[in-house]
Amino acid sequence: MKAEALVGRSVTVAVPATVANLGAGYDVLGLALEMTNELTVQVTGVSTSGKGTVTYGASGQGAEELAHNRTNMALDAVYRGLSIAGVTGADALDLAVTAVNTIPLSRGLGSSAAAVVAGLFAGAALAGTQAGASGASGACFESFSDPLTDRLFAAADEIEGHPDNVAAAIFGGCVASGRANGALTARIIHVPHDAIPVVLIPDVRFETSDMRAVLPKVVPIEDAVHNASRLALGITALEAGEVAGFTILSDDRMHQPYRIKKYTALPKLFAAALDAGAASACLAGSGSSVLAIVDDERGDDGIAAVIAALDAAAAATGVGGHAEQIEVDQEGVRILRSVGVK
Repeated sequence: MKAEALVGRSVTVAVPATVANLGAGYDVLGLALEMTNELTVQVTGVSTSGKGTVTYGASGQGAEELAHNRTNMALDAVYRGLSIAGVTGADALDLAVTAVNTIPLSRGLGSSAAAVVAGLFAGAALAGTQAGASGASGACFESFSDPLTDRLFAAADEIEGHPDNVAAAIFGGCVASGRANGALTARIIHVPHDAIPVVLIPDVRFETSDMRAVLPKVVPIEDAVHNASRLALGITALEAGEVAGFTILSDDRMHQPYRIKKYTALPKLFAAALDAGAASACLAGSGSSVLAIVDDERGDDGIAAVIAALDAAAAATGVGGHAEQIEVDQEGVRILRSVGVK
């Protein structure tokens, strides 16, 4: 398809927040949460000289920090998504892009993954029939061909540098991802209905690069075996419908003990959640957020107790912020609106 054929089209996509690792699943596991960013992309014209121009507006989290040019990973990803979907001359398209962001930056909730996935899938959706009928609402990307989804997933992995967050953002739910026989692969893991996520979102922020820098290049073999056993046992328990699967997964020796040296409040935050009755507590990605899982058998009072305990611990340790219940997002990236897409 030629770029000129896309003028006048627009799509709006929504992408969920994600928590990577879940403890022992370092760079492997991701969990999608019902906190979404929206990206609207309209094709306004075609440049006759060089690259197309982009007008960009953002509201919500990070609006004042995000670049308004193609150094913004979401904007660059739109063009990449268009090209992956087979649009010839995509780089010359003029775009009007609007972002509405609820995922906070640098808190371990997958804001960069959401930006990349939103851009890639919005670009691909603009390319044609894979996006469904004009005006479709709430559609997932199941109508994309498997090869196209695979290429978009691979591009997201390449941009992010690891697949855990982007896999959960694309497919929703709890996802294990990695390479098998050289091919990027994702598998959905059952999340028990009684597993209720409570997330502490602190005011303090940590950059992923800084938190990766504190990790050792080599870990003791007993720690590697420990994590492998927790990963296998935890996933098996989740597939059996046991909330305790999250408890097993949270027992990590590969990254959290090293990151605690930089994030010194973390043990007190974990203890606050567990002492209040949470089934598990772990660092969300590289931080600073903390994910606690509460068994729904404890009821609303049990959930409220964990939220209150995390709020109190956050205030006492000076990390600030607030805790809230956030449901698991089972849909992943999806179309909210489309115009002119046939």
